[in-house]
Amino acid sequence: MNPAAILLILGAVTLDILANVLLKRSDGFRHRRPGLAAIALILLAFTLLGVAVQHMPVAVAYAAWGGLGIVTTALLSRRIDGAHLTPTAWAGLTLIVGSVIVLSSSH
Repeated sequence: MNPAAILLILGAVTLDILANVLLKRSDGFRHRRPGLAAIALILLAFTLLGVAVQHMPVAVAYAAWGGLGIVTTALLSRRIDGAHLTPTAWAGLTLIVGSVIVLSSSH
């Protein structure tokens, strides 16, 4: 797989995670600055994703972006906010990671 495309996906994931953190801080857009910053970061993340799909299959790029974003956000939420992850949630996160690996290796 193209190393530049992987870096683009990782950048998009990072922006997505930061947007999620800001979205939480916006408190349902009661605080507009973090909410608007979250929207801007999502737009930038989609821009990086759009460039990445020029160099890799869209299914792999989108699965990696979405999956890694979900897993990392859940783990950060656990760490930062003390969110409780049930055994079923852990199984789901494991399945997401496994699905991304399987999909990536099949292309």
